Amino acid sequence: MRQATGFTVSELLVAAGIVGILSTVAIPNYYAWLPKSRVNGAARELFAEFQLAKMRAISENNDYVMTFDTGNNTYSIYDDDDNDFATAGVESDELVKTVDIDTKHANIEYGYIPGNSPSGSVITKAVTFSGTPPRVTFSSTGLANKNGSVYLMPTADSSNSRKDWQRVITVLQTGRVRLYRHTGSRWE
Repeated sequence: MRQATGFTVSELLVAAGIVGILSTVAIPNYYAWLPKSRVNGAARELFAEFQLAKMRAISENNDYVMTFDTGNNTYSIYDDDDNDFATAGVESDELVKTVDIDTKHANIEYGYIPGNSPSGSVITKAVTFSGTPPRVTFSSTGLANKNGSVYLMPTADSSNSRKDWQRVITVLQTGRVRLYRHTGSRWE
């Protein structure tokens, strides 16, 4: 007679019980972690887009402009070949791409929790670049035309209580782009 192989019913029930207990513990933790992960992804992507716009401005020897539409939760990147964005405004043939933040990163929006920025000043709006629409221009030297910041947070934090879910990308006129996260007590 051949030797029987496999699992007994009692072994399968014990294994199923262990999996059930582990999922009871893991699933709530996963859902609590998800908004923070999404805001990290959105912030890293926007940070990379700033860097890419700056590098393209240098390599193509012309301006690159990033505009922000907080009402529609989008940002757009323009290749300003004729360097006339400040006077002519948006030219459809210069549009490189438009990104809808909520489509790429579910439940993430422009937003901030009242408090101080990484520089210590009071945060007054989600996008601090000036202009209509708010924008920053990178020149062929890699310099930005103005300082500014873009704040991102999960829409799930409607109570504005989770500062550690907040992210900010800052741009200095020197062209330096920096990504900060709030630890709950300070920016890092």
